[in-house]
Amino acid sequence: MLWYEKFYIFIQYTSYIFFIISFFQLSKYAPEYLNELNIILKSIICGILLYRFNPWNKIILTEFDKKLVFDSALYLLFSTLLIDFYLLIKKKYNTVKNKTKIYINKENNK
Repeated sequence: MLWYEKFYIFIQYTSYIFFIISFFQLSKYAPEYLNELNIILKSIICGILLYRFNPWNKIILTEFDKKLVFDSALYLLFSTLLIDFYLLIKKKYNTVKNKTKIYINKENNK
């Protein structure tokens, strides 16, 4: 196994752990870092893909290359969908929460 294959596997499992901690808010600081973590992970994935599959590199596709592309595509798809869905739900929740506070304050002032 080559060094970048080991590095990819390490980054992959580390990113899964950090993503789960951030998404499910297992730490009190987790929600603050969800967007930053997503940007960092997407940048790492893009860097690896650009390095490995640039047009000036003559390579023969291996099983690792297929796994790399498939895993990267799945991560980009699901992380984008999950984070966008989470942020949408959070925005709607805050909107309802604020409107409820306003309504309750109006009722209490009567």
